[in-house]
Amino acid sequence: MGPVVDGQEHEGWVVPLFADGAQGAGTSSARGVLIARRPDDGPSDGDQVRLIYRDGCAADGLWEDGAVICGAGFMSAHASGQVRLEVIEQVEEWRPDAEVVGWAAGCTCGWRGTPWTRVPLELADPAARRLTGTDPWADLEAADEIRVMQEWCGHIAGWKALEEVEQAAAREAAAARALDEAVCGALVAGASWADIGRVTGITGRSATERWSVRD
Repeated sequence: MGPVVDGQEHEGWVVPLFADGAQGAGTSSARGVLIARRPDDGPSDGDQVRLIYRDGCAADGLWEDGAVICGAGFMSAHASGQVRLEVIEQVEEWRPDAEVVGWAAGCTCGWRGTPWTRVPLELADPAARRLTGTDPWADLEAADEIRVMQEWCGHIAGWKALEEVEQAAAREAAAARALDEAVCGALVAGASWADIGRVTGITGRSATERWSVRD
């Protein structure tokens, strides 16, 4: 589990790379490697999509070769009056492990490390960023996976430090709220400002200035 800062998770994984620029999503099976879809990729053939028009009407269908196939037949994705096109459900794309040409460290924030090249076992040279997979699969040996992910560890170092600051600030704020509530309870129970100051390490006057407006 990577750090979470400002609601942004920084989880890392080894990203399989393909010759055409496609990247693995971090899931593999007997079907091969699942390809990651980016938000700006747009629809792919086989996606379930919805065309929405200015008059509020909508038409659902299957995206195929730049057009939408629906019950009424083919509809152009640029039909007159269309406001926008939404992808309702993405079709999964799987590719064979043999097509993986390399790997890179990846992070859920979108960051990617420097690629490592996939080569046959006899050409493997970690110093030259050349690694071999566990044929016939595209998985890396544990030691090589650690090598690839070292760059991600450097990437999250700053985020991890910020996460610790964020967590410390949250603890401090929670402690301050608890102290405020305890002071109010003590005052209700009859404690004086001098008493409050003594147990909190400040003067009674300072205690009055700090908490009287919250009393």
